[in-house]
Amino acid sequence: MVISAEKFLHLSNLAVAAAMDPLCWQPFLDELGKVQGTHICTQLIGFDQLTKVAPLAFASGYDPGILELYEAHYADKNPYAAHFTKCPVGDTISSDEMIVPGELKRTSFYADLLLPMEDIWGGGGAMLANDADRMFLIGGNIRERDRAKFESDWLQLCKDLAPIIRQSLEINRTIAGLSFEKWAAEQHRLGSRTAILLVDAGRRIHYASSEAQELLAEGSVIEAAFGERIRFCSDAIQFEFSHMAQLQGNGRRAPFGNWNFKDQKGQGWTCHAMSVRLDELDRTPFRAFVSKNNPALLVAIKPEADMETLQQQVQDCFDLSKTEATAAVMLANGQSINQIAMNRSVSVHTVRNQIKAALSKSGCHRQSELVCKIEQLRLSGGR
Repeated sequence: MVISAEKFLHLSNLAVAAAMDPLCWQPFLDELGKVQGTHICTQLIGFDQLTKVAPLAFASGYDPGILELYEAHYADKNPYAAHFTKCPVGDTISSDEMIVPGELKRTSFYADLLLPMEDIWGGGGAMLANDADRMFLIGGNIRERDRAKFESDWLQLCKDLAPIIRQSLEINRTIAGLSFEKWAAEQHRLGSRTAILLVDAGRRIHYASSEAQELLAEGSVIEAAFGERIRFCSDAIQFEFSHMAQLQGNGRRAPFGNWNFKDQKGQGWTCHAMSVRLDELDRTPFRAFVSKNNPALLVAIKPEADMETLQQQVQDCFDLSKTEATAAVMLANGQSINQIAMNRSVSVHTVRNQIKAALSKSGCHRQSELVCKIEQLRLSGGR
């Protein structure tokens, strides 16, 4: 062991604490950078295989201006990132194994970020995760003059800590992913089996739930194209969504988008998109891996059920009239009161009365409860 058992235990405890509270990664990195008796700039870095972007998660020891420059201009131009795959999970890789020093020193990345920080191109780190959609490393930058004395011990320390860090990150991801997907589905009121994506103003995908990943892989509803940006199979929806993303990027928040379309196989789909800012979200699986200042769109996509069958099931189950059942199902499919009125060519007042009747007869106090009951009915096939 390259440090004392007491120091290693302290670092281990900090990493374990971060499993339940991701903010504890910061004090962990602060201590990690000082434990060898020299200045090491430390970082927990995430690399998304889908978007090919490597934004910093947590970092310690770097000049704040350098970090801002990195996030603004170099997150997708990190010369180390293309070589991350050289390192198996649990192993370490040095900086000169990721990229030849001479090649690195010819880049603006080196000139703008590493050289001003006392030439911190040395160091390296350990691979923490490398699967179909993500890659995470724990690493650090060491001054060139300190490489010979500290680099090998640094890499060994990263390797010793990697299993503990990896376990904590998995717990982070599980807790945050479940809570975020639940929150996102609640925002759109589309219920279970909803595909959830987080897309930035440039339409680049930053997060995709398992259902969304299946849709992307299948490719008949949405696909990741043109630099891993989301594209809808429907040209009309693509145009509407692109316009909404453009408004978001220009700082004009487009509050909500709601579309219905058919895929190449004739299956109907409901898509919702709403404006969010990451600093408004308290639980996300990408919390520190995407800049909180970025505007984003929360996208939810779900297949439409056979409307006539579902309406009849709702009508029979809750003893509703045909018009009450129709309004309730349209609400459960994500349409607003105004949209239901417009689509059925009736007044908003009429729709409100029909929804109130459906709430009363179904024993629900809120629209969200009615939506959940209809969703359960949908999933159970009317039983």
